[in-house]
Amino acid sequence: MTTMCAENDSWSDGDDFAPMRGVVRTLQVLRALNARNGATVVELSRDTGISRGALYRLLETLREEGYVALDLAQHHYCLTMLVRSLAEGFSDEDWVVHVARPVLKRLQRAILWPTDLGTFMDNAMWIRETTRQSSTLTIDRWVVGSRVAMLRSATGGAYLAWCPDEEREQILRNLVSAREPGFEIIEERARLDAVLGETRRRGYGLRFGEDPVDTGAIAVPIQLHGRLLGCVNVTFIRRGILPQAVAERCLALMQQAAEDIATGAASLVEGDDKKPGRARKHLAR
Repeated sequence: MTTMCAENDSWSDGDDFAPMRGVVRTLQVLRALNARNGATVVELSRDTGISRGALYRLLETLREEGYVALDLAQHHYCLTMLVRSLAEGFSDEDWVVHVARPVLKRLQRAILWPTDLGTFMDNAMWIRETTRQSSTLTIDRWVVGSRVAMLRSATGGAYLAWCPDEEREQILRNLVSAREPGFEIIEERARLDAVLGETRRRGYGLRFGEDPVDTGAIAVPIQLHGRLLGCVNVTFIRRGILPQAVAERCLALMQQAAEDIATGAASLVEGDDKKPGRARKHLAR
């Protein structure tokens, strides 16, 4: 018989282990959310048999970890794209570090201005990677982990313009309910639709005149099989240059960088598929 001990805990081959109740409940909730494509606490309690009090604690934990989002207007909880990484053969950090980082560095060397990767989570864009520390043209020292408002940023504008319609509607409802900066434009829907339509026509999201006022920014989407992974952002010193001039110089390079990131993320999965015992997995929705 084999016995292992660690500090005060031990186990042997003959021990019987009871399932961990918290883990079982978490899996029940994830399955229920997947089946319903979003649900209220009342619906989840009925589907899983878990009390509402326990569900609120469990859902808040999943939300803080980024696996669940809350639609504040309808009180629906929904799974986020981060859940997909659990079954895709690579972690969320893998594609940021191994794919996006070198691409952003190459882009920054080509255009000189600082470049960022922005991803969506919890009603905002978040800077996941940046080359600001390497660019001599950096004047606003945003860092990895910074939260950026959706409606007042180039990455937020690009994400809203190119994300799927259903996702966009949920994000907009959340922004209104949370009174996020700039939410007033959502209530002028014709104006907002015109802004997003113009964003798609010109091919990039834009920040020019919003804080920080010394800089402007343009951003393009990273798209893969109908899924939006995030946005590539370039920040420029606003004095003496217009966004159109920046786009003429950088847009094609930014779009190529976005394509390279998407291709690299897909390659991570394809490479993992070749390992023994691995089933083929897809990034597509």
